[in-house]
Amino acid sequence: MVLKIGGDMLALDAAIRRQIETEARKLTDRFPGEPIEAQVNVQEEFDQLHGHRVRCELSAKLGAGRQVVVREARKVASEAISEVFTTARRNVRRLRRQSVLDLAPAPKTVAVRAASAQVATR
Repeated sequence: MVLKIGGDMLALDAAIRRQIETEARKLTDRFPGEPIEAQVNVQEEFDQLHGHRVRCELSAKLGAGRQVVVREARKVASEAISEVFTTARRNVRRLRRQSVLDLAPAPKTVAVRAASAQVATR
């Protein structure tokens, strides 16, 4: 897995970097055959409604040209990071399930039944 961590000075905090690396390792361990390139940005922002918050954004490129982008803002950086990676795991699982279903052959029993129904009505 290729992992890039960026953002403002908050991204340089050792505890935050360790948490991001740990969560990224969990993501790659969950999907061992999937090549993943991830970029994580951590920034502080001010929202007039919620005040100061930490925004975490994960952009992951998966094999076969698929991409997952997840954003989350929370008061505490560790909560935003864990929520982003949890949502990313769910989205990657959903994408893999869809790609498997797209590759599955269409059932032929429906076509056979339709042909036999036409023969029976003649």
